[in-house]
Amino acid sequence: MRTKKVTALLLTAAMLTGMTVSGCGNKINDTATFATLDDTTITMGVANFCAKYEQAMYDSYYMAIFGENMWESDLYGNGNTMTQDVKDEIEEELQTLYLLQAHMDEYDISVSEEEEAAILKAADDFIAANSKEAVKQIGAENKDNVTELLRLRTIQNKMHNRIIEDADTEVTDEEAAQRSFSYVSVSTSGATDADGNQVEYTEEEKADLKSAAQEVAKAEDFDAAAEAAGYTVSTASYGSAEDENATMDTAVLEAADALKEGEVSDVIETDSAYYVVRLDSEHDEEATASKKEELISQKQEDYYNDILDGWKEASKWTLNESEWAKVTFEDHFAQPKQEETESSEADAADESVTGTETAEAADDGAAESESVTDTEAE
Repeated sequence: MRTKKVTALLLTAAMLTGMTVSGCGNKINDTATFATLDDTTITMGVANFCAKYEQAMYDSYYMAIFGENMWESDLYGNGNTMTQDVKDEIEEELQTLYLLQAHMDEYDISVSEEEEAAILKAADDFIAANSKEAVKQIGAENKDNVTELLRLRTIQNKMHNRIIEDADTEVTDEEAAQRSFSYVSVSTSGATDADGNQVEYTEEEKADLKSAAQEVAKAEDFDAAAEAAGYTVSTASYGSAEDENATMDTAVLEAADALKEGEVSDVIETDSAYYVVRLDSEHDEEATASKKEELISQKQEDYYNDILDGWKEASKWTLNESEWAKVTFEDHFAQPKQEETESSEADAADESVTGTETAEAADDGAAESESVTDTEAE
């Protein structure tokens, strides 16, 4: 699991309907300074709301897996607690949001009256759909915290879409060209015994596996031979064996490079498996078109990030560390138990639909584009 960037704030009532909390609630001073960006002051109310909303998502989805000590654990093996990792990302994201707002006039970006109305309604629906305790803990008692973040997301979405319009998205056919192949992979890493332990193969067992792979390589019908041997035939596409972003072993790609369409390779040995490859297409038009879209999107995101990096270098960002340290994730959010919600299921469903429709209606207002996102907690 990786920490996701705090870029998916979709305030539908469905996400936190009926959320309960443990602990003594929110003690943050809303008007205190979280950080300054040049001459703009960002309040602790906005920062705390962003942090606690993110916490609620993590608590709901991961606490059952990692336990209540999740926030104080070094889950990513980088020497930081999960609390610190998430707070660092929230700080970075808020800096980005306010930078985009500071430069919106340069791109003729504004928030319309209709979008403002949708933002206000989405905030009202979100607050109404949750318990008073959850609203207090998440920092939504002051509706301005909610609407401010939603407005920033609106600007972020618009700015992103406008900025990438200026990117150089030329991709040549040679850059995007893809070859496609089918393959079988025979693991040589070992097998699992009856007790669930990983046992390495003997040299004799590896020799038997290699012989089985050779039978597939020599067969007239690649697919039928693979199926008869109990192997799954998979497919892959690639640009060249030198592709640094390729996920397939270089030895496999080099073998595919040496084939003409329809030809089958000999057995290819890697550190963990035997492979047999059949080249299906020397120029896969569908895969090439998909790769072209991927490269264009990457050029747009690189350009967008370069613009942001330039703005960051030219601006002054000062974090109020003493105030930011007061935000903790000690009080946990939790969805109510099933038996507690059955009696009010219909009401919750109605509120959830209202919140969802509001967010969808405010497509540019209550939610930001997933394309801006680079990482998810998965």
